[in-house]
Amino acid sequence: MKKFVTSLFLVFILTAFTFTQDYSNAGMDYTKALYENKTVSARINALKKYIATYTDTSNKFVKLAYYQLAINYFENKDYAKAIKIGEQTFTLGSLGSGEEARLNLVLANSYGIKSYSGFNKSTALKYITKAISLAKEVNDKNVIATAQKLKKSLSGPPPRKMTPEQKIKTNYSDGEYRKAIGYYNSLGETDKNNKEIKKIYAYSLFKEKKYDTALSTFLALYKNDSKGLFPKYIGDIYSEKAKRNKKYHDLAATFYLEASILYKKEGSSANQKIAAGKAKVEIENKYGYKAKYNKYKAEIKKKKSSSQRNEKAIRDAKRALRKFKRYMRKTYRDVQAPQYEYDKLTKLEDKVNTLSSSSSSSTGSSLGKNLLELRKKIDNEYSSLLLKTEKKIKDK
Repeated sequence: MKKFVTSLFLVFILTAFTFTQDYSNAGMDYTKALYENKTVSARINALKKYIATYTDTSNKFVKLAYYQLAINYFENKDYAKAIKIGEQTFTLGSLGSGEEARLNLVLANSYGIKSYSGFNKSTALKYITKAISLAKEVNDKNVIATAQKLKKSLSGPPPRKMTPEQKIKTNYSDGEYRKAIGYYNSLGETDKNNKEIKKIYAYSLFKEKKYDTALSTFLALYKNDSKGLFPKYIGDIYSEKAKRNKKYHDLAATFYLEASILYKKEGSSANQKIAAGKAKVEIENKYGYKAKYNKYKAEIKKKKSSSQRNEKAIRDAKRALRKFKRYMRKTYRDVQAPQYEYDKLTKLEDKVNTLSSSSSSSTGSSLGKNLLELRKKIDNEYSSLLLKTEKKIKDK
């Protein structure tokens, strides 16, 4: 009986704690956790921290945090945790048909990964049916189409025989990049030299972050086919390498510019602009421009704050000086003021002059001047590299 009463007391305390938590920032903190973290792993950590902070699972933002955590676990290929959190989310109450349709699809996909040890075809099909039903309620055509495609791949008969190209493309489209790499390595020389097969192999290597092999493969493809796609990927690889060694920034910028020029020839203006922008970013990164720009912004902000404080101090000092002068005129109208009063007056005047001098000398910034010079250097280097690259492409 005593244990029962103690348990009841603990339940009461925990319940009371839940209701005393401040949820006024729950929505804003949820948005921050989701959108201020750019990588999947960072979002997972932020969402886990959010759930640990906000424990009332009846709150709509807490439910959404569980929902997003399941999706991010799936994106991180942690299918077991995606299933665990996803199924737990359904026990928290209604999310809305749209979110529930997508969550059912995530669970269907997780159970439907054939390489996953927890692969379960019947459970995957059950979640597919539910996803389609809920998606129809909100007319989410994307979820319906994806779920139907997954259903077909799980329940439909496999093709009698696929060509090597079809097989490696199927592996890639299913996200089975290692499988695609392994399959390519098992092929004979004729199939390995097939351009389409080799291209999928290169994509798979890039996805698996096998950058050295991917680089040699993309270079071989580019040598025989001047498409913007290939130098773009080569630029991506050198950009990754530049994170550890700055010497690769120039190579990344060069190949991005080659991609930009070739995309322009192909009539792909969107890809052309993206590649050109990436080239400029590589040159900026070589000189640490972003960090220097952020430092400059912080200095300006600090100076502005300091200037505002100084202006207030000047106003206060001038006000004190005027007040003391009025006091002197009123008190010593007919007699000579004693020296100590003049000393006070001099001290107040000196304070005003010192503060005013400090304010006027604080303008200008050597950091800003250096930043402008660096910006000019980057722009000039970009223009020079662009001319060289245009000539290189023209002479090919």
